[in-house]
Amino acid sequence: MIFSDQHRGARGGDDQFRKAERAYNAALAWYFRRGYTLVVLGDADELWKNAPASVVDAYGYTLSLEAAFHREGRLLRVIGNHDDDWLLGDTAARHLQPLFGPTPLTFHPSLLFSVRDGGRELGRLFLVHGHQGSPMSDRWAHLSRLAVRYLYRPWLRLTGVSLDTPSKDPRLRYEHNLIMHAWAATQPGLVLVCGHTHRPVFESRSHPGQLQQRLAALEARLATHPGDRALQDEVAAAAADLEWVRSQENERHGAEGDDAGPTPCYFNAGCCCFGDGDITGLDIEGGTIRLVHWPDKEGRPRPLVLEEDSLQEVFARVS
Repeated sequence: MIFSDQHRGARGGDDQFRKAERAYNAALAWYFRRGYTLVVLGDADELWKNAPASVVDAYGYTLSLEAAFHREGRLLRVIGNHDDDWLLGDTAARHLQPLFGPTPLTFHPSLLFSVRDGGRELGRLFLVHGHQGSPMSDRWAHLSRLAVRYLYRPWLRLTGVSLDTPSKDPRLRYEHNLIMHAWAATQPGLVLVCGHTHRPVFESRSHPGQLQQRLAALEARLATHPGDRALQDEVAAAAADLEWVRSQENERHGAEGDDAGPTPCYFNAGCCCFGDGDITGLDIEGGTIRLVHWPDKEGRPRPLVLEEDSLQEVFARVS
């Protein structure tokens, strides 16, 4: 199970994770008991705004749920730009190891898996946070961290006005998705899985793009059956779903753009800090990859499958 971008803070007004804590904890309980390996794909902890000790103190219980995976050898943590302080000196050993037990935590820059069907390799799955190549989040991250903690954080609390970033601005997010897809498309047999932008992508299609495609198909059917009341209701519901997803808290409203590209080589797990408390992730089980949303449509602590496909089919199309 792949989750990204929790951005656990210190339970202050700028803590992005507070509302999503319940859904995330429920998801961890679900996947732990179903035997999954948990991949935390970066920016789990918001260390640009907060000291490590304050984050661990605020979310010790959630961390203990992740630690259960670690104790059974079923936790993989990839480092993101906002939690790279865990790589400094003995920071992780001092603050995380008491919760996670004697086996040292490893923070990976990326993960590369060979996906096989019996003895045959289908392709490679490359997991990375996704900030790489973005100057403010990669090359100049040390300066960005200082600016966020000592300038942007007080500004945000005072004004409530956030900066334009891929997680807030649909145009920047679309441009970032194009870059990720363009690189992955040059790597035969490789599927790229990222986080960072806070919005899910499945087979190189954004969630709004998927909903737009569904709406277009329904509208085409309605054009040939204009008097179909049930179909009218479906079209109206699909249009409402699209605008619901397009308009997220504290971001510019609007379309995210077209699909990143025709090759289904790029996936994004979304995030675990949506303003409404919902979370998204990528579930890989039994040869199937799924984009899942917590909670389900009834608001229950269960996964809602938004998209799914066979990994065999995905790799066949990227090879």
